[in-house]
Parts: sequence; structure tokens; C-alpha cells
Amino acid sequence: MGNAAYKAGPLPTPANNAGLIAQTLQAAGYDVIGARDLDQNGLRDAMRDFLTKANASGPNTVVFVYLAGFGVQYQGDNYFLPVDAQIADATDVPVEALRITDLTRSLAGINNRGSIVVLDAARAKPFVQSNQPLAGGLALVDPDANQLIASMPHRARSLRRSPAPMAPMPMLSRK
Repeated sequence: MGNAAYKAGPLPTPANNAGLIAQTLQAAGYDVIGARDLDQNGLRDAMRDFLTKANASGPNTVVFVYLAGFGVQYQGDNYFLPVDAQIADATDVPVEALRITDLTRSLAGINNRGSIVVLDAARAKPFVQSNQPLAGGLALVDPDANQLIASMPHRARSLRRSPAPMAPMPMLSRK
């Protein structure tokens, strides 16, 4: 899933990144459900449809979820934002966004071999302009059994980059 056309400020790469991931997974034999630029209702519907299909695919299935777009941390939880998110205050996050732990817990509850969740989240903050800023990065995630979760957690922000561009190293979690 690639969300790029945010009303609060578009992102240049999520839709293209999600398309490349989808092509790669299809070439590897995965049945891919793709989506881009989803509003809140579309995001929740897509997740519900995806979980239903993943659950029906059988116990030998490995589920892979790739989310590219804006991600925020609020009160220790990570959230993925739909393109129509209206977050004037940090307390709007749970109402406007998809909590990642809800997704990972749902994945843990279905009958499959395991799941991989990649949160490729931009953390520039065009949303909250109030006196309650959001955390400066994503929270570390404690995965359920048979899960691998990759993201760039808040603590990784302290790594200094050299002047030459380089890709960030994701944090991988597995249980």
C-alpha cells in the first residue's frame, strides 16, 4: 500500500515504492493486493478485505504487508495515516489513523505460517501544529509469534548520516 497524495502535504515516493514491492512479490509468486492513496474508509476496508483473504489462503501462507506513507507514534503506538487524515492535535491520531498493533494482532490471529510487516513511514510532521507534538519517530514494536516487523524506530534517529546519501537501516523484529 502506498499513500502519497496527502492533503496535508504529498510525499514523492510511497506509491512508486509500493508498486515496486508489488511487482517483486508478484514475480516471487505472491498473490498481491495493491492499493494507493486511500482515505480513512478505504484504508480500513482494504485492511479488512486483506485480512479476510489472508485468513482464507490457508495455513501454509506467509503474509507480507508493506505500508508506505506517513507514520506517527502516539503514546507508544505506531499509526499509519490515510491520505485524508485531519490531525490538528496529537489526540486526533487514534481517531484518524490505523494503529499498527491492531493490524499485527489481527495477523497473529489468522491461520498462517507467519507474517512480515514493513512500515516504510515518512515522519515529517505536516499535521500536528499544536502544543502536543508527536514523538519524533516510530516506537519499537514487540511482534507476536511468527512475525517479523521492519521499521525505523525512534532510537535509530540518533544515528548520524554522512554527507553522502545512504539508505536507512530498518529495525527488524522477530519472535
